[in-house]
Amino acid sequence: MFKCELFSVQKNKADTAAYNNAADEISAALSVDGIELQHTTEYAADAKKLSKAILEKLNASDSDLFLFVNALSTTDNSSFRKLFYRTIEDIEATIPRDEEHRDLTPKLKVSSIGDLGNGYKGYCFSYSGKRFIALPCASLTGAEIKELIRNGVAASNDVFTKNAELYPVGVAFFDQQGREVDPQLNQIDISAATAPTAPKKQGFFRSFIPQKEDTKKQKIRKIVVLIAIVAFIGALIYVLEFYIFGPMRNDAVNSEIQTIAHNKDKDGGDSDGPEQDWDALKAINEEIVGWITIPDTKIDYPVLYHEGDDRYHQYYLKRTYKEESSEYGSIFIDYRSPEGAKSRNVIMHGHDMLDGSMFAGLLGYSPKGDLKGDLEFYQDHPVITFNTPDGDAKYKIISVFKTSTRYEHGEFFNYMQGEFNSDAEFMNFVYNMRVRSFFDIPVTCNEGDQIITLSTCCYEFYQWRLVVVARKVRPGEDKNVDVSLASRNSAPLFPDVYYSRYGGTRPETETFKSANAKGLIDWYDGKGNLQGSEDLTATLESNPTEPPTDPPKKNEPKPTDPPPTTYFPVTYHNFDGSQYAAYNVKEGDPVPTPSGTPVIPEDDYYTYVFKGWDKSVEGVDFDHLNVGIDIYPKFDAIKKE
Repeated sequence: MFKCELFSVQKNKADTAAYNNAADEISAALSVDGIELQHTTEYAADAKKLSKAILEKLNASDSDLFLFVNALSTTDNSSFRKLFYRTIEDIEATIPRDEEHRDLTPKLKVSSIGDLGNGYKGYCFSYSGKRFIALPCASLTGAEIKELIRNGVAASNDVFTKNAELYPVGVAFFDQQGREVDPQLNQIDISAATAPTAPKKQGFFRSFIPQKEDTKKQKIRKIVVLIAIVAFIGALIYVLEFYIFGPMRNDAVNSEIQTIAHNKDKDGGDSDGPEQDWDALKAINEEIVGWITIPDTKIDYPVLYHEGDDRYHQYYLKRTYKEESSEYGSIFIDYRSPEGAKSRNVIMHGHDMLDGSMFAGLLGYSPKGDLKGDLEFYQDHPVITFNTPDGDAKYKIISVFKTSTRYEHGEFFNYMQGEFNSDAEFMNFVYNMRVRSFFDIPVTCNEGDQIITLSTCCYEFYQWRLVVVARKVRPGEDKNVDVSLASRNSAPLFPDVYYSRYGGTRPETETFKSANAKGLIDWYDGKGNLQGSEDLTATLESNPTEPPTDPPKKNEPKPTDPPPTTYFPVTYHNFDGSQYAAYNVKEGDPVPTPSGTPVIPEDDYYTYVFKGWDKSVEGVDFDHLNVGIDIYPKFDAIKKE
């Protein structure tokens, strides 16, 4: 959990009052996001005084996040420069330079965190593990102060994660011509400050505690021994907790509910009844909405759904079904499946744990480091059981693939879409699942089907996921699959980062309608004539990036992050300012133009004709984008006769 110093900058009375009125809500919201608010201070918008206060707190505070709210008041970076560049220059002046860096100029890496409302941006930078975030005045953005802070912190976290490898201490070095040098030179030791002297302890063995009369060498030896002892104890506690006590507790908790769920007299009771005792499960937790099972794995768990989840807060990510804190978490339904277990696509997440629990069993379909899939494992396990209080059900697997949750890995497919605007969009979504599959699977699918999507972490690349998709067995349909007809997909579709590392040619893909019209699809058995747009709205218009469900463990392959790529938000607006379309455009790429025509309703005097999008934005190259932009429509007003 981050420890936070919050600075309420007093630019105007209205914003200051709004912050003070919402202070308790803000503190609670930050706590939910993993931030402990230690201290809040009000400061006037005075660069000199603010710089002095920040430097004092840097030396005296153990906080690792410095958050400045209501600090900025311009849509460009001028107010940020005016208020914070004195602080930045003061910090830069203290950065040590050894012989290798003697002729170089150190600069803190300051980054924009994007538009937080009405064109007003936030900015962030870091130094020696300390993070700094400056946010615009809430009244200017049109957002509530609490949501503005949460959105600003979330956007900043993405920036800090992206910059961590190239700027490990937050500093970039430049040569005498003003050119940024090799990132390797950014790895500089800045731990020059002397740590405070620890208070003298009493009652401990004199042989381990430095004494006043000890020589310098004796004191150093004792300190080294103490550090070694503490490190050993900490490592021992971690090993015992991670490899022994944690798995034992998790097994006990899950064994308890498995016993309750399956505690039915199959011989003497109703053999046609549900497999789970739903009354007993609901008595434990009303948010248990399903039960998922895959044979020959540890996957035999309750499925939870919490209606309050959003991108920043997933309740059961680190909680058991008893709502107790646990690194193992629970199997839970994603908030983008808005009807829970009744959604058209029921998206479920679970951790990949080293002891094989939770969703680690999914890796049987494609083990860690594998990018071909285990066809034999699929053939032995082609069906998943997902039961709900509405009835028991089998689901036939239709796709197994690995993909990215990051836009910077190339052309993006967001598999986390739970509802759809049309049957055409749904079938195009299924088509995109299947062209990515490691296997060609002899299971049909159509617009009348419900699917489940099981997702867990894999580490072939940074923040990749293993995804297993299955569709519900239809009434009267044989639940068995002729797996002898399954085969390997000779060219499954991967994100671009795969081809950058391993080579090969990215296969050409269609949309569902075009592929079906060409006879390229042999798994569709619907009625055809699908209505509506095929555009996958989740992929085109939302940022799907999520925190990894489980970080790589000790002795496991570390995630590999490709060279950082900058993407800029491009938002097209309707005449009333609402969003018409949105894109994340790679730096240097041309700006796309959305299809369709925005409309202004006619009034008593005029009709309005759309004349195109206003791309006369000063300083913006629409063929080689280098900045986030908002684009508005142009209309001709034609007077009625």
